[in-house]
Amino acid sequence: MTAETNDAHMIDDDHDRDRDHVDTNTDTTGTGGQAEPEAALNKLIQCDIVIENDDGTLATTTEYEDIRRIYHDTYMDAPRERIITTMADVFDIEESNAVTQLEEDIVSRADVISYLAIDSYIDATLDPAMHAMMVEIVNRVDPESPVPDEVIELTDESYSSFVTEHSEVLMTVWKRRCDPCRAVKSDLDSMLESIPSNVAIAGIDGENAPSFRRETEITAAPAFIRYQKGNQCDVKTGRQSPDAVADMFDDLS
Repeated sequence: MTAETNDAHMIDDDHDRDRDHVDTNTDTTGTGGQAEPEAALNKLIQCDIVIENDDGTLATTTEYEDIRRIYHDTYMDAPRERIITTMADVFDIEESNAVTQLEEDIVSRADVISYLAIDSYIDATLDPAMHAMMVEIVNRVDPESPVPDEVIELTDESYSSFVTEHSEVLMTVWKRRCDPCRAVKSDLDSMLESIPSNVAIAGIDGENAPSFRRETEITAAPAFIRYQKGNQCDVKTGRQSPDAVADMFDDLS
């Protein structure tokens, strides 16, 4: 996903990963040179790469995602020759072997990125089989929700009823790996204090809410939407000051 401007990031469905729950009950014997998935998951949690939520779902930590993003930006769109050279160096194999693994989808760009990110984050030598299993697991885990704890988090299934149940709503739209969204979080307390008390405030992860995006035509984050009696009546995208967001409700003052 690419940045629209310095103040907003485009939202799309191009996820590298699409599951937040990992089944570690398969192939747990560690046979065939593979590490046990349960042991690899425990290692990821121990190293603060993955956290387990109260509901049992998993998420990668913000700190790990900061490291992973560096490698993603470097290698996801890099020339094929660079990926092959990197694989040969990292995995200590011949370049012809790297070509075969890449062509047969034995190893993907996402695998290389996660392998390097884990290696950098832990900064310690891992058993190759354990390292490979950690990559397999972490590639199936989404990052933590970008929606701040200070606001109610909604989904495609819940946002419609929320905006109809409240006469005045501020919907905030967030995105993972989004620097402008992080910047907004630093202003969030002031922003919430500046909004009239009768406004219901909620947030939604734009990447995981395609129905919401289609209905609102929101394609960038952060974004701020005012709903009045269930109807979308004002939108601001990009980083906004607390005063700018409060101005969306100036008729209520």
